[in-house]
Amino acid sequence: MLRLVVADNRHDSAEDVGVFTSTTEALSLTVLTELLRRTSLDSEVPSEVSVTFDAVYAAELDHWNFISQHFHPSATNFWIPDGFFGGADDALDLTAVGNGVSAGETLFINTYLVAVTTFAEAGRSELARYSAEAAGCESEHRVLGQTLAGASPPNNLGFEEFPFDNVSDIEAAFVSAGFGFAEEGTSPGRFYDVPDPPMAPPSPISSNEPT
Repeated sequence: MLRLVVADNRHDSAEDVGVFTSTTEALSLTVLTELLRRTSLDSEVPSEVSVTFDAVYAAELDHWNFISQHFHPSATNFWIPDGFFGGADDALDLTAVGNGVSAGETLFINTYLVAVTTFAEAGRSELARYSAEAAGCESEHRVLGQTLAGASPPNNLGFEEFPFDNVSDIEAAFVSAGFGFAEEGTSPGRFYDVPDPPMAPPSPISSNEPT
């Protein structure tokens, strides 16, 4: 589980937030590429779950295609814990994936909430709104994760929580969960690279760019 720490009111620049957002979208795309690979090998994954994973991948690819045009990630090589998928190699446990998606999306949402505030304060209102649009999409993904993990109800918040007010603490939470940004993490796992080029989305979705 991800360890939440108390925010310490550090101030991020718009560039800090943009770079970190690009980096986390690179991580998300990398995780989902591996998840779809493992899903394709597991005949026991329900078709409705597989189709939903395909759509999540498509959405994260949209995020990556947009954000990477504006900010370059600080890492494109990530240490991903085996436990996120439920084991090493081709292992896949949907409950483990659900817990990992739920925890990870909570941090992605927090990142975009920081982005909303930071971009607004910097006078970049369009990027602030785009960040809110992306946070809404990440919230949908978290509900999927919590559903797979057996949460009842999986949509259990009236307002988003905001445990971290800066991206350094969000990165520290990922690291405490065993992930590594261009360095080996503390949990068993291995390095994965952002796919270049990314594979085409298996399932089409709409609203592929910010409005």
